[in-house]
Amino acid sequence: MKNKLLLRLIIVHMLALFVFKVGVSATAIGFFVFFFFVRALGLTVAYHRYFAHRAFKTTRFFQFILALWGGLCAQRGPLWWASKHRKHHRHCDLPGDPHSPHQLGLWGGHIGWALKAESMKTDEALVKDFKKYPELMIFNKYHDLFMLSFAALLYLSGELIAHYYPQSGTSGFQILIWVYIINTLVHVHLTFCVNSIGHVRGSRPFKDHQCEKGDKSGNIPWLAWLTAGEGWHHNHHTFPYSARIGIQWFELDLGYLTILLLEKMGLIWDVKLPLLHRRKAQQKAGTILT
Repeated sequence: MKNKLLLRLIIVHMLALFVFKVGVSATAIGFFVFFFFVRALGLTVAYHRYFAHRAFKTTRFFQFILALWGGLCAQRGPLWWASKHRKHHRHCDLPGDPHSPHQLGLWGGHIGWALKAESMKTDEALVKDFKKYPELMIFNKYHDLFMLSFAALLYLSGELIAHYYPQSGTSGFQILIWVYIINTLVHVHLTFCVNSIGHVRGSRPFKDHQCEKGDKSGNIPWLAWLTAGEGWHHNHHTFPYSARIGIQWFELDLGYLTILLLEKMGLIWDVKLPLLHRRKAQQKAGTILT
């Protein structure tokens, strides 16, 4: 089969059925919850807000740490992810948008786009700022090996716990299924929900200050709570350069809180924030700041 991503998605969904074989334990649930938050934060802080939008600055070393962190979500390499997302903003909900439900339908915008063979390619022309770093290029190319190493560590962790704490009722395969398979599928579909449902439902408090011509994104609270802030999607499309996506005090944004922590630790700096007066000036000048 030429489309490796299609084959991979089919296999992973089928492997999830092994949950009925391996069962469940408190240890497995603990691993699931821990990695749910670690991966959600890695995706939004590293892949989205840093690699796709350069919402803050950091050192070259920590930049690679961010790549590893975001890479845990099994959504391919950082340059692939950033290039797809930048293309999405460039053609938001218009022809050329790689996953707009308004161009491809709800199914096409959710998962159909990812089943196309060309979806596997990284458009390096859209990530010239990161293409100059060989370590990122290598990681982007061999991301699958990184994920296999992660799978091996999960299995080993489960086996060690089973050996030293047999009363835990867990095993290497149980941890592997609950984290590497089920947890991954949950994250993949939540990301797909931002692309699909996030562009056909939700509130639009900044609709009078629209940043991108065709944008039809909306804010969906439950989706934001499950994705560390990504569900405040209308806010993001209005202020795409911003490290803060949950703008109102009641819009919980764990991704931004994590960025504040990293800033306090001195690991990142020049954190960009949403400025409405800046957006109004853009609107008046007819320009877009991404």
